[in-house]
Amino acid sequence: MDPMSSPWRDVGCVRIATEDLRVLADLRGRVEIRVAVMGDQAWVFWEPGTEPMPEVLVRRLLPLRGVEAFTRRGRTWYRPGARLPAFEVPMAEESASVPLERIVLPQPMTAVPPEGGGSGPLFLRLVRDSLGRPRPASGVLCSMARLASWAEHATTGRLAALRAAWAVGPEGGPDDREVLVLGDPRALPAVPEGVRFWGANLLIPLGFRPDPELPEPALCRALGAGPDDLVVLLGQDHERIPRAAFQTLSRAAVRLARRGMGRGPSLGGRQP
Repeated sequence: MDPMSSPWRDVGCVRIATEDLRVLADLRGRVEIRVAVMGDQAWVFWEPGTEPMPEVLVRRLLPLRGVEAFTRRGRTWYRPGARLPAFEVPMAEESASVPLERIVLPQPMTAVPPEGGGSGPLFLRLVRDSLGRPRPASGVLCSMARLASWAEHATTGRLAALRAAWAVGPEGGPDDREVLVLGDPRALPAVPEGVRFWGANLLIPLGFRPDPELPEPALCRALGAGPDDLVVLLGQDHERIPRAAFQTLSRAAVRLARRGMGRGPSLGGRQP
């Protein structure tokens, strides 16, 4: 039987038992084949004349028990050689059908563990961002002396748009204390020797990225940060800072802190 001869070349739909869809398994990559499953019956649609469907129809589908083939004239389906329409064919096949690959799988899927056993622990580190992705700065780390010099010439509105926390401890003088300033990228102080960071809850130096590059919430949880903590990555160290430690920046607060009189929030020691 020549599969390219009429009437098989004009067939564009067959009805088969749902369990018989397995005979089309190797064609699941053909996006033009669509299937509408209705109970134990499956309606298989394709554009008439599409290769290799005439041969598939003759070699695989027609020998199946209970198979029925249909041709379309206009928007109506007919059995080959019949003059009366076959009204049982689903009229909304375009919307009711899905690609064959969503119905037929090559075999049941089984989860298989990776070879070589379980993976070892991952160590978080900073690496250069070779893609050079532009990121807006969200924070600056600098010395109190650098911040104080900048603050003397900054506008009151710009200062009020920033929040800061600084280290309080016996090491060094007040001018040597580190200050972490957060706020709008346009308001952040441009200070020499300052380290600028990007990120929201996880601050990372500009030009770097975390490795492994996981979502920020996952990295924060891995570092033991709570919902009210800010995490700063710098070198191989990280630091968790309570957000309550930050206060609105002002010239008066900076002056008092520089004189060693300010009761500023504390930046604790970094944690490996």
